[in-house]
Amino acid sequence: MTGNEERTLLRRAMDAGAAAAFASKPETALACWFGEDAATVTVLTARAWLTLCRRTDWYGTTELLVTTALRGRAARYRPEADTIRTARNAHACRHPLGRESPERAGDLAGRPADMLAILGEDCRRDDVLAWSGAVPASATP
Repeated sequence: MTGNEERTLLRRAMDAGAAAAFASKPETALACWFGEDAATVTVLTARAWLTLCRRTDWYGTTELLVTTALRGRAARYRPEADTIRTARNAHACRHPLGRESPERAGDLAGRPADMLAILGEDCRRDDVLAWSGAVPASATP
């Protein structure tokens, strides 16, 4: 990779980070005004995508994607495919998170597993549980 390509990648990462940070402000305002409305979920989804594009904090990204998918489901957000895609991205984040920190990935596995079950993504849920040995939060007393 040339120095020019590295600078371009760094600039894009900083832009995505700034955009993700900026998106949290209107998201908070919309949530205060409208609650779990489609507009709020749209901005939250955009922030989740921008955070995913940064590819830096896999734990935080996974948590944000899970929250986004669950809030999208609660708001009956359309298109539903966006909610499912967000859930599948949360599932996919476990690979880099597991390489980075298997302990943290195991600690976080219950919440994505529960989210995947809620959204009917049973194969992915089983994959998360088998990989991590996690007990879903819904199964604890």
